[in-house]
Amino acid sequence: MFTRDELIEAAGVQPLGGALPESFPGGAVDSRALHPGELFIALPGEQTDGHRFIAAAARAGAGAILCARPDQETLALGVPQLVVSHPLHVLQRLAATHLRRQPHIRVIAITGSNGKTSVKEATGTLLQRLAPTLKTLGNLNTETGLPLTLLRLQPEHQFAVLEMGAQWVGEITELCRIAPPEIAVVTVVGPEHLEYFGSLANVAEGESEAVRALTPEGIAILNDDDPAVRAMAKRTAARVLTYGHRPGTDVRALRTSGDPLTGLSFTLAAGEENVRVRLRIPGSHAVTTALAAAAVALHCGLSLAEIAAGLAELRPAKRRGEIHRGIGGTTLVDDSYNANRQSAIAAVELLRGAHAPDGSRKWFIFGDMLELGIYSPDEHAAVGAAIAEGGIDELVLVGADVSAARDAALHAGMPSARIHYFAARLTDLPALAAARTAAATYVREHLRAGDLLLVKGSLGTGMDSIVAALKAPDNASA
Repeated sequence: MFTRDELIEAAGVQPLGGALPESFPGGAVDSRALHPGELFIALPGEQTDGHRFIAAAARAGAGAILCARPDQETLALGVPQLVVSHPLHVLQRLAATHLRRQPHIRVIAITGSNGKTSVKEATGTLLQRLAPTLKTLGNLNTETGLPLTLLRLQPEHQFAVLEMGAQWVGEITELCRIAPPEIAVVTVVGPEHLEYFGSLANVAEGESEAVRALTPEGIAILNDDDPAVRAMAKRTAARVLTYGHRPGTDVRALRTSGDPLTGLSFTLAAGEENVRVRLRIPGSHAVTTALAAAAVALHCGLSLAEIAAGLAELRPAKRRGEIHRGIGGTTLVDDSYNANRQSAIAAVELLRGAHAPDGSRKWFIFGDMLELGIYSPDEHAAVGAAIAEGGIDELVLVGADVSAARDAALHAGMPSARIHYFAARLTDLPALAAARTAAATYVREHLRAGDLLLVKGSLGTGMDSIVAALKAPDNASA
């Protein structure tokens, strides 16, 4: 919630068409997501211009409009408009102003190529045990999403757990200017958005920006298992805490056991203390997620016993390892939100290590990984080679770039009869939809009771439609 005075201060102009309400519950850049009383910010986009939807926002109950040009229909409705040269810049100033007026807030920045959302969710869950905590909604981690998150800050909040994403060097630095962190967590450095970053070295440079933004009084929490993240200790003036599996790590996991599908158990150790933790989120990477969140919570004052109890309550974020009952007595893992090489190989390892009934098969259903540019063939080939190492019975591929995964799997010895490729280019939407339908139909017609199915791919490939086709009719979670 932010005030009229904060908005006028950030905009530097008085409203047209009516008086501003005294306060706003939040803001939105999409008129379909707007709640009554919120500020609608009209921004130009790649596909459309938010100014086209000012009237729709007014009809949806917008408290005011922030825009670059006034809308006459909305003026006639009496909805106030603040007309500025750069609405995005004003939104960012507004968020920064709103944050500064609550100096008791401790800002925690979560960055990294993979696992940001999971770490953000886990950290927010743990800190909520200490005090009211604001966290990024979904993955609103951009130049627009982060300010919108900050506009939801309430006076009672003590922590703000903010996911910060990047596609180019310098982006996280800009986000840290809006929300200077006291604590910064880095998960991993991997091949994300290479089409824009240009190189893995640039990815590492971009992901280091949050720890470089810390003051000497801050805390950098680094994944000791990732050499590129570990090296960031030399690039911050802040105190460094590490998490991982190696001896000497500040917060570490010992004696991991169990089924990676249903959740692993491990001993959480910090200093001379330790406690046993039982997770309910799938994958060995879930242990690393838990360690990152635990490191933040320990620094903020939560005990190991309280952390263990909080970690046991975690569940997968939507479309990030959600487990469902599949059709025909199968188990379906929905990991369709996004993908790069690291997360795809982690999904393969999860599938490989999961316990399955005798006679059942493991299906990896994989769509194109996007925004990789010239690196795409090599990145997809690395996933294909990992699949061919064993433990995956059926490989179903959807898209165009996944042809490199098919070729690499064949070259590494996976039988062609177990590889099923449904080709389509991302730019040909009807063909892509038809390929997804054909892939889902093939799986439906060939699965057996007890089979384990995992669906993975970048968001733009639309692999969630395959998940929907393979869920049991009641759509219940397992």
